[in-house]
Amino acid sequence: MSGTLAPGLSRKVKKILETKVDSPELLSSLATLSEIHPSNTPAARRRLRATIEKQGLDVAKSFLSDASSVIDAINVVRKELDGLSTACDGISKGIEASKQATSGLLEETSQLKRKLAISERRSELVVQFLSSYQLSEEEIEALSDHEVGDEFFKALERVREIHGNCRSLLHGAHQRAGLEIMDAMGAHQEAAYEKLCRWVQQQCRALGSDDAPEVDGTLRKAAHVLQQRPVLFKYCAEEVATSRHNALFQRFIAALTRGGPGGTPRPIEMHAHDPRRYVGDMLAWVHQSLASEHELFVSLFGEHKDDRGPSVQDAECGSSTEMATTSLLLDRVFESICRPLKVRVEQVLMSSPSMLLCYRLSHLLAFYGSTVRSILGEEAQLFNTLKGCKEMAARIFFEQLKSKGDHLLRNPPPPPSDLSPPSQVSEAIRLLLDILEVSETGVEQPSNEATGAEAERVLTAGLDPLLTMCEKSAEALSADAPSRVDEQTSLDPSAQKIYQINCLHAIQTLLGRRPCMDSWTARLAELIEGHTASLVGTEVGRILSRAGLSEILERIRLHQESGSDTGAMADEPALQKEKVAEALKGFFSAVSEPDILPAFNALQAPRVRAQASDRVARHLADAYSTIYSALTDPANGYSPDGDASAIVKHNPDQVATILGVS
Repeated sequence: MSGTLAPGLSRKVKKILETKVDSPELLSSLATLSEIHPSNTPAARRRLRATIEKQGLDVAKSFLSDASSVIDAINVVRKELDGLSTACDGISKGIEASKQATSGLLEETSQLKRKLAISERRSELVVQFLSSYQLSEEEIEALSDHEVGDEFFKALERVREIHGNCRSLLHGAHQRAGLEIMDAMGAHQEAAYEKLCRWVQQQCRALGSDDAPEVDGTLRKAAHVLQQRPVLFKYCAEEVATSRHNALFQRFIAALTRGGPGGTPRPIEMHAHDPRRYVGDMLAWVHQSLASEHELFVSLFGEHKDDRGPSVQDAECGSSTEMATTSLLLDRVFESICRPLKVRVEQVLMSSPSMLLCYRLSHLLAFYGSTVRSILGEEAQLFNTLKGCKEMAARIFFEQLKSKGDHLLRNPPPPPSDLSPPSQVSEAIRLLLDILEVSETGVEQPSNEATGAEAERVLTAGLDPLLTMCEKSAEALSADAPSRVDEQTSLDPSAQKIYQINCLHAIQTLLGRRPCMDSWTARLAELIEGHTASLVGTEVGRILSRAGLSEILERIRLHQESGSDTGAMADEPALQKEKVAEALKGFFSAVSEPDILPAFNALQAPRVRAQASDRVARHLADAYSTIYSALTDPANGYSPDGDASAIVKHNPDQVATILGVS
């Protein structure tokens, strides 16, 4: 096409070309045209506009035809509504006329309603007042009835509540009514408490006949309620204490003489031949009875969470008072058995029991005494009874311990020929160990301080006489003793020290290592060390004296202390080379013997014997070293190559090796 399109046509062509043939709107329009014109002919396409307009006209006519019936129905409804509106207007006029005619009646009705509301409010106030300040018939009947139960306690609580409510009336304009109500409630309350007191006393009398009575909840609650009346509560508590006092005495005597029901358990006095079991069974019976009686009194006079109690501070004060009351009542109950128990325990202690048995009984009484004190307090008669019996047992024990020590001091055993400890030492120590074992493993476990103080007292009372006995026994080994162990035997001068060391070591070994023994172990070790040092000094002096070196060593020390003012050491008559050589010859002869210290064989402790022998060897080596240094010093006048070498042929190290000094 060579020509150019007209502008209008060009825009239409461009618009057609830009049209999106795949858009949903175009596709929907084409589908609708397909329904109107099923055939796609040129004639149909030329009549397309006319056909569409005709189709729209047909649709409008169809709509108008259908809407005419709806319009007719609406007209009918409008007519009916007009009639209904007319009827309503007539009714409204009738109501208005009736209202004007009954206005007086409505006003009267409103006044009556207001008066009724006031009357109902007054009735509620009256009912509320009666419920707050008056008892019901059922409550009055519950207070006057012979039976005591939950209804009675509820009514009594109600009386107390009303009595408390009257306080608000006294603070207002109704004081007279409040006083009258309080008087009435007070009369009800006093009558109820007196009735309750009589009932509790009656029930408590029945408790005295039972060994382990069970307290029901009603009696427990009644006793708790009576605590609000101290005088009545005291009467009831005394009634319980009196009945239990008599019953406990009878049960204790029955347990001693008849035993339990049917003979089981057997009577306690059947074991009177065994003091430990006899006293233990009596104390165990007392402890068991104390536990049951304490439970009974706590059940009766304890605090009940179900009841309405006082404030926190009042509760704390009441708790301490309650505990004190329980302790006093129990003290009164157990006062009945104090005398028979004390008499029987004293009979056992006066029958000359063994020392160990006395100590065991003392600890047993102390244990039960501490248990009683924790329940009844230190002022209780039962605690003071047990405390007195315990002190008596302890006094007899220490008297026996002192008597045994005095006997050992009066009659010290003679030392055996082998210088071993006498049998009295081991017997005394074993007895002390048995006593300390009772203190450490008994039923009572006191504090470490108490255990240590008691053990120290026992050890002091037992060991002091034993140590003195060993010293007196060792005096028989001295040369000037009036009585010797064996007149035909020549005892070594060191025998006395060796015998004491053997005795002390035996005591130390038997005592063993216990915390309570620390001070005594140190004391024994100090005594052993003192005797060992004396024994070593004696043996060293004896060896040196036998060899003739004692005087030589003494002259050397004097010469060394005085210096060169006294002249040369070799010029001393006692220190001439011939005399020193002769003494050293005797010294080497003595130290070369197979058994240089025969007396030490009597030392029964290997460790002590080895230490003593080593110390003797060291002293001898030191003595030889002193002589060797003096002889080899040119300032002393000895010729190092002549006199000295001829006299000392061994140096100190060699002599130390010979003596076994490391």
